[in-house]
Amino acid sequence: MKTIKNMEIKPPAKQAFTIETDDDFIKLHTLSIFSSRRGGGKSVATANLIRMAKEKNYYDKVYLITPTYGSNKEIWNLAMIDEEDVYEPSKFVLKDIRKNIQNEKDEWDDYISRKERYKEYQKLVNNKNLNLEDKDLLKQLMLYQDLGFYDAKPKWKYKNEVPPRLGLILDDCMGTDLLLPSAGLTRFVIAHRHHSEIGISVFMLVQSYCARESLSRAIREQTTNLMLFKLVQEKQLQKVYEESDLPISYDDFIKMATEVHKEPYHFLLMDFAPKDPSKRFRNCFNQYIPYTEQKIT
Repeated sequence: MKTIKNMEIKPPAKQAFTIETDDDFIKLHTLSIFSSRRGGGKSVATANLIRMAKEKNYYDKVYLITPTYGSNKEIWNLAMIDEEDVYEPSKFVLKDIRKNIQNEKDEWDDYISRKERYKEYQKLVNNKNLNLEDKDLLKQLMLYQDLGFYDAKPKWKYKNEVPPRLGLILDDCMGTDLLLPSAGLTRFVIAHRHHSEIGISVFMLVQSYCARESLSRAIREQTTNLMLFKLVQEKQLQKVYEESDLPISYDDFIKMATEVHKEPYHFLLMDFAPKDPSKRFRNCFNQYIPYTEQKIT
């Protein structure tokens, strides 16, 4: 095979914003889908995943869009979501979320700018040859005073000094105006990693993974993690298999799902972007499922 010179593909110097996680946690940012019938356990599973992520300091803020917050408040308390970050689903709610993301990015940029200015201030005041009779210098010192540098070094509002790490949960939104084409849900979700350069993880809770009124085909094709609870009909599992490009046979997939679903509220986690390809499947979050890869022709 002959190699053509100067025709190699080079990766970009900077990738889309990602969140560093440990080996056993899913990649972030993520587009994760939790699919179960009503009362199947998807809200509890999602709340616990967010809880675990927050305990590991992977998220600074998580927004929740749901029409049933009042009746499910105890569940969402597990995720430590502030009530001010809970929204009713509407045609315009994603505009509010976009604005929130941009505001977080603007605050980060302002912090970085103030941090650089503080370095300049420290360099200036630590100069042994500082001439306080220099009018231009005095004006500069007064500017730094207005910025509050005399009092304290600028501090970032979140625990870790990194760009804001955000998440969004969409729960029980089927039949609401959020799913209207004009609401822009599909466009928002597909671009989730790129919003305001810092992106946002999206967790969608649906009663049917394959129903057109729940998820568009475009969203399903961008899914990075699917948490599949017990389904009513096997043909739904067949649809999932056909769309998922899995490295196992259909029979093995059915056996795997059936075994997982023997336990109430258990779900099959399928990781479509695993850190380790051998750890593509899990029983819930905490048990890897070994599998034998088969090339499907």
